[in-house]
Amino acid sequence: MDYLKILSSKYNMTEKWTRQGVTVLKSSDLYIQLIEPYHRTDFQYCLRADFPETFDRWGVALLEEEFVNDGGFLQVLEALDTFFKR
Repeated sequence: MDYLKILSSKYNMTEKWTRQGVTVLKSSDLYIQLIEPYHRTDFQYCLRADFPETFDRWGVALLEEEFVNDGGFLQVLEALDTFFKR
């Protein structure tokens, strides 16, 4: 699965920046940061989401979920939908 493409399409987002396995997507209502697996995430993906006015790329995020495969990504999408509907 292309996680960035799915997130971009589902939430109507554009890429703000990408550096060393970290990508930030943005919309007027939401920022999503997707971190590719590496040793500090125990080799899992990490998805962080926050509102634009409180987004800090390495600070505390309102939603932070880790996953290792496509099934985990689908569960994270459900959590993100719940978060976004608040």
